Amino acid sequence: MNTKTRLLALLVLALFAVSCAEERPLGGNDPFGATTWQLISGSADGVALVPVDGAPVTFRADQGDVGGRSACNSYGGPISITDGVVTIGPSLQMTEMACLEDGVMDLEAAYLAALPRVTTVARDGEQLVLRGDGVELRFSAQPEELAASLTGTSWVLDSILQGETASTPAAEAALLIDDDGAVIGSTGCNQMSGTYDATSGFTQLATTKMACGEEIMAQEAIVMEILESQPTLTIAGSQLTIADLEGRALVYRAG
Repeated sequence: MNTKTRLLALLVLALFAVSCAEERPLGGNDPFGATTWQLISGSADGVALVPVDGAPVTFRADQGDVGGRSACNSYGGPISITDGVVTIGPSLQMTEMACLEDGVMDLEAAYLAALPRVTTVARDGEQLVLRGDGVELRFSAQPEELAASLTGTSWVLDSILQGETASTPAAEAALLIDDDGAVIGSTGCNQMSGTYDATSGFTQLATTKMACGEEIMAQEAIVMEILESQPTLTIAGSQLTIADLEGRALVYRAG
C-alpha cells in the first residue's frame, strides 16, 4: 500500500469513527439516563410533528415506565428493550384535558400515535432519537425549570390522582397561599378560605355553600378531604403535588 492509499484509508476510518460518535445505538438497562427529554422535531409517515410554544412534549423513561407531557395531557405506560428492540406500550394511559390553543391537540394526537411505533433509540450528539417504521422523534434535554414558590403563586388544579388513576378536574379549581399563611381558592364549585403552615398543614378551612352538579360536588369532596388530611406538599418546577396517606393527590400547576 503506497503512502497516498494509506492516507486515504486512514481518512475513511476517521470519518467513519466521527459518524459513529455522532449517532450510536444505545444498549444497557437504562439507555435514556435520568433525564427528562423535550421534543424538538419529529415526523410520522412524512408528516412533521411541530412543537407548540407553551405546550411542551416530554419523555422520561425510568424503571420500566415511560411518561411525560404530550402537549396538553400527561401520559404514562410501560417501556422495555429486548435484544435492542424498544417496545412502548402496548397501551398508554393519559389524563383527559382538552386544550384550546391552536395545534396543541393535533400535536398530542400525532405524538401519542407515533410513540408506540418506536422500535429503536439512539443518540445524535446531545439529542435523543427514537425511531420506528415511518416514525422519527428527536428530543433534547429539557431545560431545568426553577421551582415555583409555594406562597404567592396562583396554583390551578391540573389533575386528581387516586391510586394509579389520574382524572381531569370536572371544574376549574385554584389555590393561593400568601406569605402570612392565609389560604384562598376554589374547589370547583365553592370558594374556599383558611390557613396553612408547614407544621399544622391546612386548618380552619371553610367554603361557601353553593350546590353544583354531582360530578363537581364529588370533586369538591376529594379536594377538601385531601387538604384537611395534613397532606405532604411537594414542588417540582411549576407543579405542586398535595398528597394524602391513602394514595390520593391533587396536582396543581402554577397559573
